[in-house]
Amino acid sequence: MKLSIFTDEISPDPARAITLAAEWQVPYVELRGLTGGRFPRVSDDELHTFHQLVIDAGLQVSGVSPGLCKCPVDDPSVEPDLAELLPRACEWALRLGTDQVSAFAFRRNDDESEPPAAVAERLGEMAEKTAQHGCRLILENEAVCWGATGAEAAALIRRVASPHLSLLWDPGNSAMAGAPCPYPDEYADLKDLVTHVHLKNCKDKQWALIDDGPIDWPGQLSALKADSYNGYIVIETHLKQRPEGRPTIAGLSEQEANSRHNLDYIRTHLY
Repeated sequence: MKLSIFTDEISPDPARAITLAAEWQVPYVELRGLTGGRFPRVSDDELHTFHQLVIDAGLQVSGVSPGLCKCPVDDPSVEPDLAELLPRACEWALRLGTDQVSAFAFRRNDDESEPPAAVAERLGEMAEKTAQHGCRLILENEAVCWGATGAEAAALIRRVASPHLSLLWDPGNSAMAGAPCPYPDEYADLKDLVTHVHLKNCKDKQWALIDDGPIDWPGQLSALKADSYNGYIVIETHLKQRPEGRPTIAGLSEQEANSRHNLDYIRTHLY
């Protein structure tokens, strides 16, 4: 397994985030938010600067998160996003040294119990286009979208049946969506699809430190290791304020301290 962390989960300042990731000896970083906006909706200059910061720190990029398809499947933004934003995301992913581009399965409609056919059709189209541009599409399960839980996302991936589409497994998002037991129950039926993993936790429908919620991360990490998973595991803290009663860490903001706490916890269960 290869350990990574979102830069914008450490700090909104990419330079500060990359400096800390290097100091913490995390070899990979994941790219989502930059000062000018979400990847890749920023200038080439800003992306070049980010890339140089990563190189200078001796790090590598594990994947990119352009936030594609977190809107309804019939939203007018879908067509230009697939025609322009997805190719740009792929182009810059390759420049940054990764081929992994994440996406969501479109915002769900509470009036429908099953995703409309257009969701799978669009995902298939996106997977093919991503492959044509030299990258791989990884579908992240997300509470407000179709494919909210791991089981639902896995069903969509199997429905699309594209060799270019795999699962970005996020047990924290699955718990937030109401799944009673992301690990081990869901994992057992989706592990063959997993090529990327996000690490976070939630408690009472609020994001929490990784050791303060329902996800059995020691068990999940052990299972990934037993299954010979060799992809990325990416810390995505999602918690800016330090929880009451938790000690601060000298020299770090509350957000930075939360990411450091999660990193230290995960490392104790990796080996």
